[in-house]
Amino acid sequence: MSDIDDVLVSRADIARLAGVRRPAVTNWERRHQDFPDPAVVDRADGLGEIEVFRAAEILAWLERRTVPANARRPEEPAGTTYGDRFRAGLGGPRSAALLQVVQRLGGPEAERFRGELSVADYLTVLLSLVYVRGCLPVEWRRVTAEASRYQFPHSGELLVRFLAHAVEKGLGPGQGQLLLALSRRLGDSRVADAVQLLDETGPVEQTEYAQAFEWLLARYGELAGRTAGDFFTPRAAVDLVSKLMTNDAQNVRSVHDPFVRAGELLAAALDGVAEAREGERPREASGAGVGEHPLALAGMNLALHGLPDADLRPGYTAPSAGLGLGRRAFDRVVANPPFNTRLPEHPVAPGHWRYGQPPRHNANFDWLQYVVAALAPGGRAAVVMPDIAAFSSNPAERRIRSAMVEDGAVESLIALPSHLFTTTSISVTIWLLRYPAGSGDEVLFVDARGLGSMVSRVQRALDPQETQSIFGEYASWQEARASGRSYPGTPRVSRSVRLAEIRERDHTLSPSVYLSSDIPTNAGAVDPRELDVRAGRLAEAHNRARVADAAVDELLRRYGL
Repeated sequence: MSDIDDVLVSRADIARLAGVRRPAVTNWERRHQDFPDPAVVDRADGLGEIEVFRAAEILAWLERRTVPANARRPEEPAGTTYGDRFRAGLGGPRSAALLQVVQRLGGPEAERFRGELSVADYLTVLLSLVYVRGCLPVEWRRVTAEASRYQFPHSGELLVRFLAHAVEKGLGPGQGQLLLALSRRLGDSRVADAVQLLDETGPVEQTEYAQAFEWLLARYGELAGRTAGDFFTPRAAVDLVSKLMTNDAQNVRSVHDPFVRAGELLAAALDGVAEAREGERPREASGAGVGEHPLALAGMNLALHGLPDADLRPGYTAPSAGLGLGRRAFDRVVANPPFNTRLPEHPVAPGHWRYGQPPRHNANFDWLQYVVAALAPGGRAAVVMPDIAAFSSNPAERRIRSAMVEDGAVESLIALPSHLFTTTSISVTIWLLRYPAGSGDEVLFVDARGLGSMVSRVQRALDPQETQSIFGEYASWQEARASGRSYPGTPRVSRSVRLAEIRERDHTLSPSVYLSSDIPTNAGAVDPRELDVRAGRLAEAHNRARVADAAVDELLRRYGL
């Protein structure tokens, strides 16, 4: 008896392990009478039945089939059989099967699957399929039933209509009609192949759905994102915000994101709170976003994270264009708002300008003040901002920044490395804000610009240990404050700075000012005129970078890239 006699595999498993496309397995089965017969077993999730094969029988059959020379991998010698691949694959882990299928459908092989659809439209179809399978099991059963017989008359149209109906049920008629149109353009045979591949991965844990969806979102942001709402938050910032929101998580009842994008920050914050509370999620999750499609992606994302009833509404690129808080206040707020956008000509909701009116040309402090105003007593927030917000010499922004610090609304600033975003090289700073105490005392500065490594020509990433080390600086500072101890910090990485020194530096909040090796920690006041000159030069450089980014985006659109 071999060690795989009791192993069962689906058609998708056979394709993956033998290194072929899913239709090849169907062709083998149809054309060769000696192909092993399947067995019908109940699915572990209780949603019907599935056909599986004994791995030992499949291995014996594949060992008689030699891989053609033009299909061999570089490391495979002549005479390699599909059985050799299958046996090697069985020795590896078989978990995360759904993610593996998604990576195949949406990865480098996507060109052969997506036909004439654009990358954005094709990935939208895949995201919708993962959502339907993970959140709408009854509808998914109807879809898979049609996918299994799509070659019959009219069944292809029924398949795409069932898909559209499922998405419409969860997200509304607009997204249902969009998916219907995209599925028709993709072609029912391609849709059916994708459905079968996703379905035959077998039982899937809920966390695997979220993982697969997030992988597709990252691909979407990397290859298709061109508008402000599609510039998704980089994974490093998402993971860090998730950790930062866990402090005093037992009292968190509500989490809000006023510029929700695809829900990546909101979902991460909710997961972080739930993890700190042994699985108990906050009762309220809400967000606002620009564009029907990003809001739909956010709805799918949150549903796959176990929050199908999140309150998601249309929003604006600047809060004063119409975001009214009313009486709502939140225990946690997270946001990655659009950077350096203009204020509306006629602000309609400036009541949140507690610290003053921002300059017309830049809404960064419109967003920061809005987030502070959205906090409930004891609430805390994490906001991703361009670096310039921390040291801008614009008089209005400097007054607002000073007032926020003096009011105790600013808790910490964490400078992250450049090139974290796939769409721009701009570096960012995470602002940790809190419900104003009425007076400030100290601010923690963390400089993580030296961390991370380039994972491609244009993108940098932080590994989990680096993310944990950044969070560790903040957690250690919090522990020291709670016990009444002074925080020693880490040379060149973190330092707690008293309000008096921040005043001496004209309320500049750039971590590098307080942590750079060429600036001693006991330095006296910096000449404000010198700061103004340097800040002006940096602002001009940022403006030039934005113009260059816009020009590149226009060229990419023009050539369909």
